[in-house]
Amino acid sequence: MSEQKDIFQIAVVGHTNAGKTSLMRTLSRDAEFGEVSPSPATTREVTSIALLADGEPRADFRDTPGLEDSIGLLELVDCMRTDRRDDGPSLIERFLGSSEAGGRFSQEAKSIRQARVADLVLYVIDARDRILPRYLDEIELLTRCGRPLLPVMNFVSDESNRAEEWREALARLGLHAAASFDTVVYDVEDERRLFEAMSVLSEPHRKAIDALIEDRTQRRVRSIKRAAHAIAELLVDASAYVVPVEPAGEQDDSSEDRQRVLEAEQVLQAALRKHERLTHRAILAAFEFTDDDTDAALLECTQGRLGIDLFSTEALKQSGVGATAGAAGGAATGAMIDLALGGMSLGAAAGIGALVGGLLGSTAGQGRRLYRRLRGGDELRAGDATLQVLLARSLDLARGMCTRGHAATRRIAVRELVLKDDFLKETLALLRRARSHPSWSRVDRTGSENGARTALIRRIAKLVRTRIEA
Repeated sequence: MSEQKDIFQIAVVGHTNAGKTSLMRTLSRDAEFGEVSPSPATTREVTSIALLADGEPRADFRDTPGLEDSIGLLELVDCMRTDRRDDGPSLIERFLGSSEAGGRFSQEAKSIRQARVADLVLYVIDARDRILPRYLDEIELLTRCGRPLLPVMNFVSDESNRAEEWREALARLGLHAAASFDTVVYDVEDERRLFEAMSVLSEPHRKAIDALIEDRTQRRVRSIKRAAHAIAELLVDASAYVVPVEPAGEQDDSSEDRQRVLEAEQVLQAALRKHERLTHRAILAAFEFTDDDTDAALLECTQGRLGIDLFSTEALKQSGVGATAGAAGGAATGAMIDLALGGMSLGAAAGIGALVGGLLGSTAGQGRRLYRRLRGGDELRAGDATLQVLLARSLDLARGMCTRGHAATRRIAVRELVLKDDFLKETLALLRRARSHPSWSRVDRTGSENGARTALIRRIAKLVRTRIEA
């Protein structure tokens, strides 16, 4: 716990499994804080974490054990009244000094003690719960602590939430200020409103709260910029990446030619799959998830486009490529992979091959083979369709991470984004410059920085950022 006397102290209290630890995970951007479990009474001791702004601790949040027997505790506290003038804080102090605080109600005492000394108490509510008498008794006990009390409704994104019922019940108890903050489905505006509500009830600490609001705003901007940069880098690397195909020998037949192309195609596909996975890890890291969180989240991310192999027909269809999808899944000259003869596109090379064939009295197919031999071999590279799939999938993930709280334990919620034609055309047009610079690619290798490559990545990242924020 913090030893600073002037730091803003917040006690996070509530009934078992309401989401107290989850709240602290999401506010602190620390998915490793505490233990989150559907089992009751997971938190048994008081733990704390400081929220920083500009590298300085601004608030100390204290996670407390769940209030398990509020009905029994309230009855006990009421029985401690010896004078009609005994107020709530004096009764609470009497309880905390009793043997019961170290016995039957030891877990409740840990929470009540923090609520009694905090600058602000956040009462976390599972908004899906019915309003039971024991919850009303919890609120009564907390109001008797004599500290500002702010109810925070969790899990409000769930369709079964009873948020309005809770607001009405809280208003009847005189608690007209209540915040909504879902710790699993994160909403940047809800977080801001939560901090603002805290500020209203804690005027002496307004400066600290303002600093936290500004810090969270800037971190959000940085997260989106870093994710956009990672996606732009993936697209440039994939565009510039080239896999050579061994030149055909004089005695090679068409089946041997095709086998060499297929082997090169497998190399290209494996390299791009790996590079995409690295980019997805970078996107999660941009939103302040650790390596362990990243591994778990990516394993769980099995819905929509992200759950389909990059080079599958279904990936093409779901990314809007449409009719060209039938050419994918192994055809190097299909929608996903471009076959370039001697560095030229397939279409141009086919034309020249036909011309050579005509001049030599051979078929167009033989002419292309002759042209390939003359040029010294073929090359494979990602087609525009591959780039479109890479872009769509990465944007899906980045947008999903924008609303993923650090308390989330389920698979990433992904909303598949339809790529607008103008955005897609502009992005692909910019990427064509990378086609002629294989040295720009960082697929399966590192390289020295290149000013033109950096400038192109920045331009594309700026475009991508607008779609993440859309």
